[in-house]
Amino acid sequence: MGALDRAYRKARFFVRRVTSFDRERVVQFARQSARLSKAPLWWVTLDMAWCAVRYEATFENYSEWDFRILSGRERSTYMTDPKSFHLSRRLNDDAVRAAFDDKIEFAGRFQGELGREWIDIRSASDDDLAAFLSRHDRVITKDPSGVGGNGIQIRDSADLGTAADARRTLTDAGQVLAEQLIVQHEDMARLYPGSVNSLRVVAYRDPDDEVHILAAVLKIGNGGIIDNFSNGGMYTMLGDDGRALHPASDEEGHAFAVHPSTGVEITGYQVPLFDEVKALVDTLARRVPEMPYIGWDIAITPDGPVVIEGNHNSGVFQSKPSVSGIRQGLLPRYRAAMRF
Repeated sequence: MGALDRAYRKARFFVRRVTSFDRERVVQFARQSARLSKAPLWWVTLDMAWCAVRYEATFENYSEWDFRILSGRERSTYMTDPKSFHLSRRLNDDAVRAAFDDKIEFAGRFQGELGREWIDIRSASDDDLAAFLSRHDRVITKDPSGVGGNGIQIRDSADLGTAADARRTLTDAGQVLAEQLIVQHEDMARLYPGSVNSLRVVAYRDPDDEVHILAAVLKIGNGGIIDNFSNGGMYTMLGDDGRALHPASDEEGHAFAVHPSTGVEITGYQVPLFDEVKALVDTLARRVPEMPYIGWDIAITPDGPVVIEGNHNSGVFQSKPSVSGIRQGLLPRYRAAMRF
C-alpha cells in the first residue's frame, strides 16, 4: 500500500470518527486518560484526535492502552481496531463471512469441535425440541446474529414448558439457537465459577500454511454470566506457555491482581491444557482456508478445549501499560507473521 493510499485511509477514518462523534463516550474515555496522566481534559481530547489521525487509534483504544502516557515511538507499536479491520477486509473472503456471522451456521460447520449439543429452534420438530430439553436441565439460548455477548441467556428447561411453549418464547426473544451448557475445567472454574472463562486466540494462517498465534487472551467473568470485556468482564494477556503475564483489567481500567470474588491470583495463573488449545486452534485455522485471520473463542472443559465461536473481525487485545508495565504493542508481531 502506497503512502497516498495510507494517507487517504487515515483521513477517511478520521472523518468517520468525527461524523459518528459520541460526546458522552469521548468524554468518558478522555476522563479515564486524564486521571492517569493528570493532564487537562481539553489537552487529552486533542491528543485523542491526533492519535486517531496519526495511529488510527479509536478513542476506546487510546484509553484502553494508556496512549496518554506513551511516547510516539511506543504508540506506533500498537495494533489498533481500525488496522485490524483493514487486515480482516483484505485477507478474509467476504463470501465466507456468513459462516462466522451466523452462530447456527457456525455450529453446523464446526460441529466436531463444539463439544456440545445444540438445536435450531426454527427447524427442529416438536419431538426433537422436547427431547433436547429433556436431556438438559439448563440450556443457553442465543441470538444467532448477536455480538459482544448480547442476546444470550441461561434458562431452566423446565421453565420453558412444552416444546410449543419453548419455541414461542425463544422465537419471540430472537434466541433461536439453544445449546447444552459448557461445563468448564475445574481450574478455569476456580477463577470465577459464575461464567465460562474463555480464551480469545487470534490466529493467522500464512500462504505457506503455517498458523501463527498473534495473541492469546484469558477472559474472566466478574459478576455476570459471560466474560466479555464489554459486559463487565476482564482480561489479561497470556504468554506462549499459557501463563497470565500480568493482572487483568476491565473496561473502566481497574486492575485485578487477584479476582475480587474468588480471591484467586490472576498474575501468573496457568491456563490448563494450553498445548491442546494451540493444537485445536491450528486445526480450526485450517478448516476455512478462505478466512486466514480469525479470533477464536475457546472454552476448556474437563475433556479438553472446545470452540465457542470464531470472529472474522476480531477485536484487538494487548497489555495495558499502567497495569502490566509493558509499553509495547503487538503490531510488530502481526507484521512479522503477515509480512506487511
